[in-house]
Amino acid sequence: MDAQAVLALAPDSQVASSATRLAGSSGWSGSGRSAEALWGQCKGSGRTPYRVCVDLADRAAKCSCPSRKFPCKHGLALQLLDARDPLPEGEAPDWVVEWLDRRQKVAAPPDTSPEAEQRRARAKEKTARNRAEAVRGGVAGLADWLADVAAAGIAGLPARDAAWWHAIGARMVDAQAKGLATALEELRSVVAAGGPEWAHEAADRVGGLHLLARLAGTDTDVVRRRLGFSVTEEEVRAGESWSDRWLPLLKLETDDGLVRTVRQWVWGRAHGWVTAVRHAGGGTRPLPPLAHGVEVRAVLHPYPGSAPRRVAVGDVAGEEPTSRLAAPPGWREALAGLVETLEADPWLRLHPLGCAGVRLTADTRHLLDAAGRGLPVRDDQALDQAIALTAGDPFDAWGLWNGRELRLGAVAEPGGAPEVLG
Repeated sequence: MDAQAVLALAPDSQVASSATRLAGSSGWSGSGRSAEALWGQCKGSGRTPYRVCVDLADRAAKCSCPSRKFPCKHGLALQLLDARDPLPEGEAPDWVVEWLDRRQKVAAPPDTSPEAEQRRARAKEKTARNRAEAVRGGVAGLADWLADVAAAGIAGLPARDAAWWHAIGARMVDAQAKGLATALEELRSVVAAGGPEWAHEAADRVGGLHLLARLAGTDTDVVRRRLGFSVTEEEVRAGESWSDRWLPLLKLETDDGLVRTVRQWVWGRAHGWVTAVRHAGGGTRPLPPLAHGVEVRAVLHPYPGSAPRRVAVGDVAGEEPTSRLAAPPGWREALAGLVETLEADPWLRLHPLGCAGVRLTADTRHLLDAAGRGLPVRDDQALDQAIALTAGDPFDAWGLWNGRELRLGAVAEPGGAPEVLG
């Protein structure tokens, strides 16, 4: 593999640049190669050099550095060194041999004998029982924590230090209740952001956590998902399938500093709203799961849960321009349509919402329906684009409603085909 091909493995340009500089440094020692692997040690910021090795079969890299990017700059730099001037042949160190052996065991075909299948089934059941017990312990700890919050009052949350927040979050992670850990981090973000409505929103989230703790033993799909139990995409693809014409209308991108996420709300002609999610790490911007702003003929596979169901994308048959999409005649009807959704999943905070024939108020802060009822609309680039497209005339609108304001995502001439904003 030449240097250009090695750099193509980099997760982003920063890693590629750092690896190039590192390959020219004098911090390497004990480097070598065999028919199976490359290895070497690279001086880092600590006293102990980083151990780096690469499996030549598939170019997978292993490094003892703390980087969360794969491959890291050390793994790429070692391959650049070998690409420019082959490393000396030698016998791989024990730590390289052990790593290669572990990889081979994982890649080996599983034992399919009845005895082995029974052992795996028993091990899976035991793992599930142990996790359920750990989550129950985490829920009990959360209930005690919520009681302390209630006793001290919501107003006291801003005074809590980072260690206090970290302790409860770490306890949920240890209890394998990732969903609870995420909900607590969101609560902390609300408190840290402040603003005139922070106490109201924080109280709402504390109430949601209390409800989840109360319902943790019901074992429904929604509650399990909120606690952090997940289903693999492979399992979902092997299950139910929905064939339909899908309109990806609404989109939201988020970045928590480690992972970027793009979430789509997609309207199915026969199935209604569903959501599709894609993640990317290493600074990469994820592509939407479905082509945005067109009508897609595809098979989607629903995850367990309530509407709008999350889906995995299956076979895509084709794409074409969007066609007419009917919207509820007024905000009252649109909001009434959320009742069933909220009853099934009261922790849901973003809702796809549409309304026909709306118009902006003079101050552009509200969207009024034909009956004069209005919803607050978010003042952002999408709103500016909607104003430019509609020139002040009534239009059909679709957006994401968070209980306080509507984030516009698509507009259309009354009764026409929606045009995606942004």
